[in-house]
Amino acid sequence: MASIIVQVSALLLNLIAFGLAVAAEQRRSKATVTPDLAKEYDYCVYDSDVATGYGVGALLLLTAAQVVVMLASRCFCCGRGLKPGGSRACAFMLFLFSW
Repeated sequence: MASIIVQVSALLLNLIAFGLAVAAEQRRSKATVTPDLAKEYDYCVYDSDVATGYGVGALLLLTAAQVVVMLASRCFCCGRGLKPGGSRACAFMLFLFSW
């Protein structure tokens, strides 16, 4: 039962993060080309909008999902490590793939 709760919570966190990432992409900021005061070169000025907050929220939710799974599985730094062998190598590969 506990593993189902961990899986559902990680899935919900990842789905919400995906929704925030899609929303951030839809509302990304626009740039305006502005000359400098000496009129030597032009540069882009981006307006501040909610897309940055959505992106940061998505990053934090993805990190929270990783931490939940690592704490529940006691993987690597969160508890006693797995014995060397195939299980540890598989856990390491899945950890790298999930990022």
